[in-house]
Amino acid sequence: MNFFDQNIEQEPKDRTKWLWLGIIAVFAIAVAALWLISRSGPDVSRVHAKHILIKFNKSDPVDRARALQLVNDLRERIMKGESFKKLARDYSNDEFSSPRGGDLGYQRRGMFEPAFEAYVWSAPLDQLSEVIQTSYGFHLITVVDRHTSAAEAYEMELEKKATETEKPAPAPNPKTLP
Repeated sequence: MNFFDQNIEQEPKDRTKWLWLGIIAVFAIAVAALWLISRSGPDVSRVHAKHILIKFNKSDPVDRARALQLVNDLRERIMKGESFKKLARDYSNDEFSSPRGGDLGYQRRGMFEPAFEAYVWSAPLDQLSEVIQTSYGFHLITVVDRHTSAAEAYEMELEKKATETEKPAPAPNPKTLP
């Protein structure tokens, strides 16, 4: 074997399989990282609600009466078994939620107006509300799901215990006194 035979060009090695394995590994790591990030979000209180909004002109009592009559009619229809989703699509004036059947998705505490907020955080699940008025108009609301954070649940428990201990003791019965 001479010097010239050793320098004969050899075919380059095919490294495409290693390239593809690297791409797949990077993709798998990225998917796992995204899953872990979305899964380990902060524990916050949130509520999933749907609603039908009927707007009215606040300075026009006739328009307000029309809106109130419509929302009461819709409530009656829902109570008789008509689909909340269909009526929300057909009648709700909320451009965001009406195409989704009134679904507002999950929202954090403090995202709604006070009357709306009070209802969604205290109402039983899947129960249709009475007519609720906010600055946006009249609402019919159903709470789909509610999650209370651990910190908020602890605060509520402390408040409950505090109010129980603050209750005045019952007055003594004069008949039982010596």
